[in-house]
Amino acid sequence: MKKLFIIFFAISLIFAGEGLPVLTLPSIAQDGYMPSSPVKTDNGVTFSYANWYLATDYSAISVKFNDYEIGFKGLMSSDIEIRGEVPTDVPVGTTSYYNTALYVDKKWDLNDKWSVKARANLLNERLYVATSWGGSVNAEVARTINVMGRVMAGVENLGWMSPLSTVGTKVPTRYYLGGDLIFNFFIVSIKGGINPDIDPFLSWGIRYFHPLFEISYSHDSLQRVHHIGADIKWKNFRIGYGQYFHQDGLGNPMMFSISISPPIERIK
Repeated sequence: MKKLFIIFFAISLIFAGEGLPVLTLPSIAQDGYMPSSPVKTDNGVTFSYANWYLATDYSAISVKFNDYEIGFKGLMSSDIEIRGEVPTDVPVGTTSYYNTALYVDKKWDLNDKWSVKARANLLNERLYVATSWGGSVNAEVARTINVMGRVMAGVENLGWMSPLSTVGTKVPTRYYLGGDLIFNFFIVSIKGGINPDIDPFLSWGIRYFHPLFEISYSHDSLQRVHHIGADIKWKNFRIGYGQYFHQDGLGNPMMFSISISPPIERIK
């Protein structure tokens, strides 16, 4: 029986060893790996697209309304070779890898200092003829210290996947502490913690705000990716660009986003 040789190796290499890449890829081009932001984002619709590593197409769409967000993220890698047990075997065909996430996000402001945010993800993964389903949740509690900063604690992607062929894909769970600091027109965010394998990670970024544009830099130690991004604001539109630099030399993909907001920022 032929085996899908190198598929999981290639996928894990591309996405730095964390499973379910659709959960770890950024949703918005300009945000990149910014850990968080205390600044309220506008209501509206955002669409993002990137041609990721090794002919992988990635897209995301989200709808924000007040403190709710509903979104979908999808990733597809095409023309993956099906080989035998020996790496030098002639490919007997090609297949594709799919990974999708449908999510709902909600934030609750408990008072002027405390807030809670949660997200539920419905996950799907498909490789060759095998299909896997699962789910995960995110939860975060934050406390505002003053007008210049806040601290938070939470968990990302705590969940489970059914077996894909014989084994379920590892969900990229992280437990973290973090904080934000605002000074003048800058926000510095940092988040650090561990995954279930007790591997430490650090994710941080800095963003500059201007009435007409925003620029940012971010980095994630587990993903091993540096990111620079920018937004241009024009009327009710926001056009974003992100450039990603992988430390393992897997390429420097670009990502684009466009957001459309209604004239009224917050609908009562």
